[in-house]
Amino acid sequence: MISISIFMVVMGTIFACWKCIISGKITAEKVAASAQRARVGIQAVVDALTSAEISGKNLQYYVFLTDTSGKFATLSLAARLPSEFPGSGLFGDLVMRRVTFDVENVDGTNNLVMNQSPLLEALDDRNTPYPITLARDVNVFMLEFWSEQDQDWVVSFDSTNQLPPMVRVSLGVGHSDTHPDVPFDLIVRTIALPSKAH
Repeated sequence: MISISIFMVVMGTIFACWKCIISGKITAEKVAASAQRARVGIQAVVDALTSAEISGKNLQYYVFLTDTSGKFATLSLAARLPSEFPGSGLFGDLVMRRVTFDVENVDGTNNLVMNQSPLLEALDDRNTPYPITLARDVNVFMLEFWSEQDQDWVVSFDSTNQLPPMVRVSLGVGHSDTHPDVPFDLIVRTIALPSKAH
């Protein structure tokens, strides 16, 4: 009986250690995947902002739109996108496109989704808005704008016919079961935008 009791204690300890190892491995994989998704998502936003353009002759196409009133921000802008930008292969030579970033709830999960479409071309079967999910399980997507008047960051930018001098973007993804509002990975980038209209 004593031997059986010792054996059971040893087996229980081994099982507990094995369970901790497996749980730690799963958590580490989740954190690594969240970090990668955050890097991909933030890079797309950075590339779009650094390629942003405003045209004084065609402001109806080039409006710079933001909405920071909700839990998640929304951003829509006209940009001359590089060939390596996600989805560029579907648009051929149409490098000027409208890009929109917003957080959509899909089956209970908040995802950062990017939509893009040709800026001046009529939409047809070939040139329809093309959505790409950049990051999953998003719990932070925030925009701040540098105000030259206040010499500080502000949370709203109401002028649609010009670009702010700088935008600070915060993107957080992933969370633990016990802290749903605390991201596994939070990336903050400050982006200087082109200063002149075309």
